[in-house]
Amino acid sequence: MISEIYLSLLEVSILILFATLARSITIKYKLPQVLGELIVGLIISPYLFGGIINGIIKINLFSINDYLLLFSDFSVILLIFSAGLESGISTIRSTGIWGAMGATFGALVPFIAGSFILLFFVKSSVAFVMGAALGATSLAIASSLIKESNLKGKGVDFILTAGAFDDVVSLILLSIAIALANLKEINIFYIIRSTSFYIVAWIIIFLVSVILIPRIFNRLLDKYAFELSLVVLFGLTIIMTALGFSPIIAAYIVGVSIAESNKSHILRKNTDTLLELFGSIFFVTIGAETNLINITLLGVILTLFLTLVAAIFKIVGIYPFAYLTTKNHKSSLSISLAMIPRGEIGLAVASIGLSYGLLNNDEFASIVLMALLTSIIGAILFKKTYIYLKNK
Repeated sequence: MISEIYLSLLEVSILILFATLARSITIKYKLPQVLGELIVGLIISPYLFGGIINGIIKINLFSINDYLLLFSDFSVILLIFSAGLESGISTIRSTGIWGAMGATFGALVPFIAGSFILLFFVKSSVAFVMGAALGATSLAIASSLIKESNLKGKGVDFILTAGAFDDVVSLILLSIAIALANLKEINIFYIIRSTSFYIVAWIIIFLVSVILIPRIFNRLLDKYAFELSLVVLFGLTIIMTALGFSPIIAAYIVGVSIAESNKSHILRKNTDTLLELFGSIFFVTIGAETNLINITLLGVILTLFLTLVAAIFKIVGIYPFAYLTTKNHKSSLSISLAMIPRGEIGLAVASIGLSYGLLNNDEFASIVLMALLTSIIGAILFKKTYIYLKNK
């Protein structure tokens, strides 16, 4: 009998190879890289060609098992840790009050609108998790679009800083959503208490981390920096998950904190090296977990609904604060369109919702497809309007 461990290692190697090929194609045609990685997962999933290959070779090569999920979890934590390393406190500070408000309402408005409407059609646990998935902008996709367009200025700063900050807001909303999902009925006092707990706990952990972690790393020899960063990363992950937070919040906090130390340049280099190899595994796994073969008409309708809500209410949440920043209607619209794509955080929410048993296949697939559609729609619309951000 062939060991499942070695089969999983071969599976991961094949997925990385095809994800790299897909990345080359998406770069050539100026499409979001995450799009190619998701499609690879969809195609080679055990529900599609992966299952056909398994049947031909009589070996369960392509499967969703604990070993693959381990690589996937490591991949997403590494991705968010890297995002924190790139931003740091200075990026959050430079946002200003309007950027912070834009990030907050840009995540909050889609969450509230989506959850409220969905409560009429699905269970509250599903409504809250889906609402959380609607909130976060894909910082990776937004950054890629800006880089491709060679843009600079106040409007671009708003997109990048608000994009980084609304990830945090959305992750807090996810933690609240998971807590609410365990309730048998909606209790407004519990919601207020739970929300207050998560906000206060996040602020305390964040402040302690950004004060303590940089000081520790500043006193450390360079050769121990990366190893200690992994210990701190997964140590805080355990603490925060025990408190009910999503593990990717811990990853972001550790990344932002270490970014303030004099070891950040070393860790960026090491993290980038790991991401070159493992960065795609999370997105490929998300695609592989999606069973499009059995998606129902209801799932298709749900996908279209989520895409519509995600796009419209993101613009509603972002536009007023973008206008207060740029004082220009067209550039404010372009900023709002750049923040339509959902990516790594929305997919992470879907993955966590599935792992908690809160989403069925239709609901999970709908979130994944919503992330795909918003990424394509947002990229196309932004490229048609980014000229309004020139020198803004």
